[in-house]
Amino acid sequence: MSNLESRYGRHKKPLPKWFWPVIAAIGVSLGVAWAAWSAASNDRPWQAEVYGYEVIDDNHTKVSLRVYRKEPIEVVCTVYAQAIDKVYVGEKEVVIPADAPDPTRVTTTIRTQYRAVTAEIRSCEVR
Repeated sequence: MSNLESRYGRHKKPLPKWFWPVIAAIGVSLGVAWAAWSAASNDRPWQAEVYGYEVIDDNHTKVSLRVYRKEPIEVVCTVYAQAIDKVYVGEKEVVIPADAPDPTRVTTTIRTQYRAVTAEIRSCEVR
């Protein structure tokens, strides 16, 4: 054993050149598989979107939703109004009955604490 080996230890054997490309290929493959699984598992029996909104005054915002359903089920959507500083200033639950036509458009008015600048869907669920 030389003086340097006793002081610093033996030099490790270097990794083969193919090691990191194989690790990268495995990582990319896992990422693609997860993305495909995630896209395929999003099979909800409904889809909802904001069709439009109108800020009526400082305390009211009207929002219209368009809801598509694969089967006649009752869907409850929570909509909210948001102010310019991104604070939630109002919220309301909207019930879309099972016997409503598909697609259906529902309009409701959200009472707000102060002036809103937008309206969005927080969530929807089947009842």
